[in-house]
Amino acid sequence: MDLYWMSGSPFAWRVTLALAIKKVDYVGHEIHGSKGDNKTPEFLAMNPRGKVPVLKDGDFVLYESDAILNYLERKYPEPSLTGKSPEEAGHIWQRTLEIESYLAPHLGLFGRYLFRGDKTVTMEMLAEAASAISTEFTTAAGWLEGQDWLAGNTVSMADIVLYPIAALVQRLGKHPQAAALPFTVLPFGEKLPALAAWMARIEALPGYDATYPPHWRT
Repeated sequence: MDLYWMSGSPFAWRVTLALAIKKVDYVGHEIHGSKGDNKTPEFLAMNPRGKVPVLKDGDFVLYESDAILNYLERKYPEPSLTGKSPEEAGHIWQRTLEIESYLAPHLGLFGRYLFRGDKTVTMEMLAEAASAISTEFTTAAGWLEGQDWLAGNTVSMADIVLYPIAALVQRLGKHPQAAALPFTVLPFGEKLPALAAWMARIEALPGYDATYPPHWRT
């Protein structure tokens, strides 16, 4: 099994977390967008959209992180990330889709502003996005009341989808231009301690260290 990924991609990171939790062996291939690795004919033959992650399992090739997560869940059902009962599965997917629908879409603006120098991104746009992100993190912290994980008593799809986003927002908060980013929930340890404690639980999972974006270590 081969996984094509980019360092720091929250979508690739959620897949490596799932692989770690399920203790699945794979060969990782780091793709560098700055070098155009994702635009080569070989890569585009696997994913014509030129994005990561891409999973290649024998002759079977799959892209889109949610599709890959579902494939892994079917192929390696233990430990389950989507629950054992219809009720558990429904609750986990509800939480996961809330994150996907109401939080994740707002991140792109900050990448465009901080890392691409996109002049079309205004401070008003950033303020609106940061407000939405702060609201959703506050909501997620509320899910942790009385429990260790976002959707029940064990780590689930919801946890591995939210964690890379939370880690990325923390990193954005340390950017030299962070003062211009109106994240009212940072630092999590002070503003949302339940969320910070949850992140620590994710970071204590076996295999977590191997999933950490290598370029973030420098």
